[in-house]
Amino acid sequence: MELTVVINCFNEKNTILQAIQEAKELTIDKEIVVIDNCSTDGTRELLQGLEDDSLRIIIQPKNYGAGRSGKVGVEMARGKYLFAPGADLEYRMSDVYPMFKKLKEENLDAVFGSRLAAKKNMSKLAIIKERPYSLATIVVTYLTNLWYHRNLTDIIAPKLIKTDILKGLGMTADDQAYEFELASLLCKRGYKIGEIPVWYKPRSKQEGKTIRPLDLLPALTAMLKVKLFR
Repeated sequence: MELTVVINCFNEKNTILQAIQEAKELTIDKEIVVIDNCSTDGTRELLQGLEDDSLRIIIQPKNYGAGRSGKVGVEMARGKYLFAPGADLEYRMSDVYPMFKKLKEENLDAVFGSRLAAKKNMSKLAIIKERPYSLATIVVTYLTNLWYHRNLTDIIAPKLIKTDILKGLGMTADDQAYEFELASLLCKRGYKIGEIPVWYKPRSKQEGKTIRPLDLLPALTAMLKVKLFR
């Protein structure tokens, strides 16, 4: 099997079925793993009502955190590569196609999607004024590039990664710090990483966005642990 698509969700009743449908429409030999992190808005009931043998659905008994769901997805993955775009439709499922193209043409271990690659000619201040949440992305990406001599523009967006590499990373974060730990480990261990721009439409708080400025603190903690101890 070529690809495992992991769709992690928490309270995504308005988008989860569309996310699943978009994953099913990918013309790649794939499996789809859906992991619900104990939703309370009806998402869980929607998933439990699906009768679709093409899906592997995990309903977690309590909210373990986004990172734990990420690790469960890696454990379950049977595809050669793993792609986890999320259930909120902030990203396009079809961006996996150019990711695959770059990964295979350049013999890479991973391809990072980037929301900022198309804004390279903008000043950092202008980017932050346009989208304040970009501040966290800019800070953590700058530190990653500084520590590991990379030239990335975004370490948080969806990634296409070889599954056997993911299974061997030894991820520990159970919360939102998962993505930061993941990117840090890949960079520190010297894996070949490429980057492409991806489509991105951020949700508002009213639409269910859960990322907060304070989430930067556990992210930085996870990155420092990788830098100093792993």
